[in-house]
Amino acid sequence: MPEFGDPYMLEEYTLEDLKQCPILVWVSHETDSGEKPFLTPLLNTRNLSPEFNHAKILLSVVGAEVYAEASYNTVDRSIYSILIWDGDNTVEVEDCELESPISFQTVPEIDGEANVVFVLESKQDYYAYRDETAAGS
Repeated sequence: MPEFGDPYMLEEYTLEDLKQCPILVWVSHETDSGEKPFLTPLLNTRNLSPEFNHAKILLSVVGAEVYAEASYNTVDRSIYSILIWDGDNTVEVEDCELESPISFQTVPEIDGEANVVFVLESKQDYYAYRDETAAGS
């Protein structure tokens, strides 16, 4: 049974928060102004299962000491909405200094698989797909 932490409003969490809990799932909470979506850390596992489609996950950039985050689509096994951590802030991929193609490696496991690698072919692309030739993919 999944255990959840305290919810974060979008952009309220830090890289350190993600390093401790590398999976954030979308949940709705009732607030004074109606129902609002929040990201909630998954506490008791570092394995993203198919039930949490579109969860945000922590990634490391292969070949660089840089972290990224992205949403994971369990249907086509891709990542999207990729943001690069630059200090305490995130930047869009097209605004980062990394050269494409960019390879990302998952920090959490995906469906029991560790170190899954995704490749973003161009900084203008929205989706990155699994690198089936990489170890762990």
